[in-house]
Amino acid sequence: MTTILLAFGLVLYPSTQLRFGGLPLGPGELMLVAWLGIAALRQFLQPAITGNLALRRLSAFWFALLLAQSAGMIVGLVREPFHFYSGIIHDIFAYSLSCALACMFALELGDAERRRRAVWLVVGIGTVSMSMQLAGGYGLFPSLGTNTWYFERLIGWSVNANQFAFFALFLFLLASYLAETARAPREAVTALACGALAALGGILSRSDALVVALMAAGSVFLILKSITWLKNLEMAPTLRGSTVVLGLLSLPLAAASAVPFTSAALERVEDYSAEVYADNGQGELRLNLWMEAWEKGLESGMIGYGPGPHLTTVKSWKRPPPNKFEAHNTSLDLFTQGGLVAFAAFIWICVSTLHSGWRARLPVLTALVMAWAVFSMFHFMVRHPIFWFGIVLCLLEAERTRSALRLRRSEAVQ
Repeated sequence: MTTILLAFGLVLYPSTQLRFGGLPLGPGELMLVAWLGIAALRQFLQPAITGNLALRRLSAFWFALLLAQSAGMIVGLVREPFHFYSGIIHDIFAYSLSCALACMFALELGDAERRRRAVWLVVGIGTVSMSMQLAGGYGLFPSLGTNTWYFERLIGWSVNANQFAFFALFLFLLASYLAETARAPREAVTALACGALAALGGILSRSDALVVALMAAGSVFLILKSITWLKNLEMAPTLRGSTVVLGLLSLPLAAASAVPFTSAALERVEDYSAEVYADNGQGELRLNLWMEAWEKGLESGMIGYGPGPHLTTVKSWKRPPPNKFEAHNTSLDLFTQGGLVAFAAFIWICVSTLHSGWRARLPVLTALVMAWAVFSMFHFMVRHPIFWFGIVLCLLEAERTRSALRLRRSEAVQ
């Protein structure tokens, strides 16, 4: 029952148009808080807490972030000319909830069967939610009082298209993981169908960040999957082995055949990039935000200014002081808030999780972490529960896979 509550919370919290009035709370957040309370009570009643790789790494990250944010807040209260107190309070609560959820994910999902059931529930409930949002966008389902489109971009029940795209990417990658690790053909087909629906939602969102993240994730998946097949299979008689060998042999020919089209492709990419950069001035604004975030981090002595937004770059549709806003880049926002320590902690948790997934030969989960890392360049990710769900899933599966491998090796030696 609690796993169902968790799945509903993860699926519904990106639906920010369903929040209650102007409050930063909605059905998803309330379900996550309810699940957190029940899970914490269950852990308290257990005779002992079982640690794991995910819990150790998350504890190290959040401890470093706590120290960095505390030091930064002291600097910010002393040095900043005016303070955006509502933003500070929002971040304190958001970080506290994210920390508690991330650590509880690691504790509650330590069991492999419970973890897999949770992923299936998230994908299943998420697919129903995605179907309702897609149908609502085309008038086939009640919109529940939401605006499902922002011009030609689908936003579903989210406030903006990129938030909806992040949810679609999450569902797509989880469904891909279930398809890759399916125990029966029926499971694989079901997971692929769920992934296809999520991919359709992502396409309709027209998110540039989603496209870049998928390209990076796809590259990681193909490389790691090929390495895994080459290492684990007898190459000659198998379909998988033959596919990999033929693919590798065809790379030089494919590269040679692509040469005549390279120039035209580069020109098209350059034109498209220029269009995206100039659209509503978003390219110039984002660059100015990133530059200001970097400069403010340096001005603080690389200590930061504490939780909350700290940037004051002005644009017509942005709010003037005393309100401030963020760089929409996780590394730079953390650099602004917690200085070099917070910046390094985020880089470490991403790189170490990628490394763990790579060593354990988990193609889809490693690709998921790569997608998160790329998406973090355009959005503030550490306050999103689904970000931490993906990190925890990769770390727990990596530990399980490597433990099983060590056990097989020890049995072979004996």
